[in-house]
Amino acid sequence: MNRRRLNKIRQQIEAYRKRGGIKSVELEALAGNLGRVPSKRGKEPTRVNEQFPELYPLSIPHHGSHDLNRFTAGSILDQLENDLERWEEAMELEDDGEGD
Repeated sequence: MNRRRLNKIRQQIEAYRKRGGIKSVELEALAGNLGRVPSKRGKEPTRVNEQFPELYPLSIPHHGSHDLNRFTAGSILDQLENDLERWEEAMELEDDGEGD
């Protein structure tokens, strides 16, 4: 993961928020880009971040070819932004460690 990739993911999250009409496969792809992998827990498909196990598991419901409810999608995007912030924190710590 690098800063350029994180910026691209941030732009994608912002674009989804403005656009609306988000499908579960789009959010799953975004979650995968942030290091989330499928996990066998819960009723809905759930993804966990193996790099940062302290982050909450993320459920992304499948509703066929229909768009997700905008509140559900917004909540998932909020969690993905938390992942993004955690990646940025880790990169800052890494940068600080290199300067010592």
